[in-house]
Amino acid sequence: MQMFFHIIKCFMISDKIRKITTKDPFFLSFSAFVAFNTVISCILSFPLLRYASMNSFFSAFTTLIPFIANYFLLNLVVGLIIYLPSRLMNGKYSLLLMTAAFSLFHAFILIDVRIYTIFRFHINSLVINVISTEGAGDSVALGAGTYISFLIKMIVIISTNVIALSFIRKKISSWDLKYLTIFKRYLITVIWVLISLVVTDKLMFAYGDLFNKITITKNAKLFTLYQPFTMKQFAADVLKINVNREDSITMPLESSTLNYPKEDLKFDPARNKGWNILIIVIDGLRFDMLNKDTMPNLWEYSKNNLYYKNHYSGGNGTRFGIFSILYGIHGSYWHNFLAQRRSAVIIDSLIDLDYDFKILSSTRLTFPEFRKTAFIKIPEHIEDNFPGLDTVSRDLTITNRLTDFISTRKRDRPFFGFVFFDAPHQPYHFPSTMEKYSPVSSTKIIYFKDIGKGNIHLLKNRYQNAIFYNDSLIKRIISSLEDNGIADNTLIIITGDHGEEFYENGHFGHTSAFNDYQLKTPLIMHLPGKGPGTINRLTSHLDIVPTVMNIIGFSNPESAYSQGTSLLSSGPVRYITASKWDKSAIIDSDNIISFSTETYNLGSIEVRNRHDYSQVEDHRILIKEKRKLMVDVSIRMSEFYK
Repeated sequence: MQMFFHIIKCFMISDKIRKITTKDPFFLSFSAFVAFNTVISCILSFPLLRYASMNSFFSAFTTLIPFIANYFLLNLVVGLIIYLPSRLMNGKYSLLLMTAAFSLFHAFILIDVRIYTIFRFHINSLVINVISTEGAGDSVALGAGTYISFLIKMIVIISTNVIALSFIRKKISSWDLKYLTIFKRYLITVIWVLISLVVTDKLMFAYGDLFNKITITKNAKLFTLYQPFTMKQFAADVLKINVNREDSITMPLESSTLNYPKEDLKFDPARNKGWNILIIVIDGLRFDMLNKDTMPNLWEYSKNNLYYKNHYSGGNGTRFGIFSILYGIHGSYWHNFLAQRRSAVIIDSLIDLDYDFKILSSTRLTFPEFRKTAFIKIPEHIEDNFPGLDTVSRDLTITNRLTDFISTRKRDRPFFGFVFFDAPHQPYHFPSTMEKYSPVSSTKIIYFKDIGKGNIHLLKNRYQNAIFYNDSLIKRIISSLEDNGIADNTLIIITGDHGEEFYENGHFGHTSAFNDYQLKTPLIMHLPGKGPGTINRLTSHLDIVPTVMNIIGFSNPESAYSQGTSLLSSGPVRYITASKWDKSAIIDSDNIISFSTETYNLGSIEVRNRHDYSQVEDHRILIKEKRKLMVDVSIRMSEFYK
């Protein structure tokens, strides 16, 4: 009986909702106003479509659906925010609130679209500060025409909204039942069509992401505040779909929004030394771990090779650190390179030169998604899945696989090797025989207890033991190269993907700050024929790609495919950049300026002292002084877009 009353109650509530949505004049005019403003948003955002290739019916279909759906969804959110207060106001104030809310939203779209057409990325805190800082006119001349044009457009938008809302309300209140019924029928149809487009868009993107349909996924960063929908974990666990389908990926470069590389690469055979290339990356290897106690083998090795002591990763997390190693460009490009499944120029070039490949990773390269980016063209050469093995065993296994590869491969062509060790990642794995630092915490980190400052040494000891373990594995790799007589024709680069902090600047782990403990990592380079040396100038992971490209014989300017400078150059470096998911940083000799790269966090910008990571109190003065540098970074963040 109680269930029966619940069912009756649900029907009553449903009936009330139906009456409100179909008979209430305010709701009808409100719904019509949302639909009307969706049209305005689409008109204002129309310039974005020139950056979306629509050279076929399918590409046009997969672009226009998310275009319309996105702006309907955004207008719907704005409408829902003001719905209740608008309903409680009388007609005049309700009209004022609704007009103001949608007009402000359209002002935002107007600015955002214009910024995208200039920089190829959406409005963010860097752009806001560059424009709003006193003296910005010295670097960015907006001109009176810009302001006048914007003002005229806003007057038109506001006037159109006032006229449209007044007209809609007046008509709805004056229509007889016959015309009101017809209007409701068409309005409900339009709203349901728009809702269906939103659902179609989200499901379509999830499908494109699962099956690598680049025509679908490439628009992920094109439209204002677009939110992609993915379901990889659900598809893999519940639907049992193979989400790692690199062999089925096609890359229609003609429809890409990326201008990478900027020009055709020119190969000079006379400059090619035919060397093997081996890059070894240790997860979380921070700069001060390279010492005679924690890494005795690499410490000795560094004395006979090039040791870069002032070297920084391109990100404070694995995804952006390795992206900067393999692409040599700013980490903010990651999202678009993933969406468009774009391979790394260095890998493309080595394929053209008929290099052999060996990609070994202790952690799966599906997350971060390097199987779908840098290594997308060579999935058959990747070994990153070792079921049943723990981290210690996986690191040992990839070491064995590489040493076997070195000793058994045919030497009729050079090889490119990439090795990624994972032991120093939380919770910091090492075999019991490698416990040099003690006491240590258990492998099960209790985050409410173990990461307190009083116990942090227990975790840091684990971390140092893991580094100590990886150091022993690197020694085996180097010995294998030497024993097989190929060390003298192999370029070897050993570094970390990022650092790891243990409250030295108030943080734990990585991805939380752009300080030295999370960004700075040692880099050792064995360059055949080059004597030992210690380099103290500022260098970055972005410098690795131009170094390798020069060595293997490409004569293009480094700026054609990278934003770094060869590690062999000696010129001064003004600044470097680093990234994370939604933020980036500019690091020079004195300061770290971090800013949001996403539209949803416009006010996020802070300036810190580079040496102690203390916050600069009045950063406005410093930002004013460095506005030209910030403009330069803005340009570099867009130079590889068409």
